[in-house]
Amino acid sequence: MQTLADHYFSSILDYLQSRGLNSADALKAINFNEYSNRATQQLSPRITLKSYNSLLDYGQKTLKDPLFGFRLGQHIRTADYGVLGYLVESSNGLGDAIQALLNYDRLVADIGQAQFEQHKNQATIRWFPHAHCNEQVVLRNMTAWVSVVRQLLKTELSPTQVSFKYHYTQQQINTLTTWFNCPILTHAKHNEICFPSSYLSLNFKTDNAAIHLALKQVSDQQLSLFTSQQNMSENVSQILMAKLDLQHCTLARTANALSMTPRTLQRHLKSQETTFLLLLETERKRRINELCNKPNLAQLALALGFKDQSSFNRAFKRWYSCSPLEYFKTKHR
Repeated sequence: MQTLADHYFSSILDYLQSRGLNSADALKAINFNEYSNRATQQLSPRITLKSYNSLLDYGQKTLKDPLFGFRLGQHIRTADYGVLGYLVESSNGLGDAIQALLNYDRLVADIGQAQFEQHKNQATIRWFPHAHCNEQVVLRNMTAWVSVVRQLLKTELSPTQVSFKYHYTQQQINTLTTWFNCPILTHAKHNEICFPSSYLSLNFKTDNAAIHLALKQVSDQQLSLFTSQQNMSENVSQILMAKLDLQHCTLARTANALSMTPRTLQRHLKSQETTFLLLLETERKRRINELCNKPNLAQLALALGFKDQSSFNRAFKRWYSCSPLEYFKTKHR
């Protein structure tokens, strides 16, 4: 599941507020209700990519600004990245900062993958956003990277070239070119920022080795916890898949296998917008679709963990809008 940190999401509301738009109105406009889940999470609240996209769309349309994500990126602060921002800020220089970004970017937003390449005198940061990320997400992300580096180096450092996969009007390209102070390539194969390799050795003005080490330890701990929470539904699915049959497969037994209480497991799964019953249902469907031959329906119902065949028939009707007999008859035509 793709999510981002609450502070990164909230920074959009701060910007909208500076433009005269009420935060409560913005959240209401996108039917946002995720703050009600705060108490169920061990880490700072995570916001879904769906809500992030919606808020960016709202800002773009309300302010009538097709480069809304670009404006957000220009106004980014290291604090908007949370602990990653402070880790970057305390790095020795750009090379270390990029490594921190690659290692811990998921703490801020688990919505894409950053890639770094270096060939002789040229370095490139390439970003592969999740398929559901909208254009404003990409604009904000790439603009923010350049903005933060300029803040830390206290100079209007310029890339060699910035490439976007999207189409922009000539006026929009001119706006981007003026701020990035380099050529802007559109309809590109990748979203990427190219810059001289010599920039990697530039030192930040705020480096502090002791603080950096402490922040790295905090980042490692948070990433470990985040990863364990994100993989909880996957862990449950793997346990279900490993079972010979699904008889006596309950939330309590599964939680015990994961060395936690049923309530804790429910909380983790809820933070990923799923439940044990939904994962069990998914595994039941997977097993049905793996059958090669027409099964004995009574035996199948038991193997899938149903109390009796009538319960199985009702569930099957809900899943496929037909009876098991009709389904397998169609499948084996």
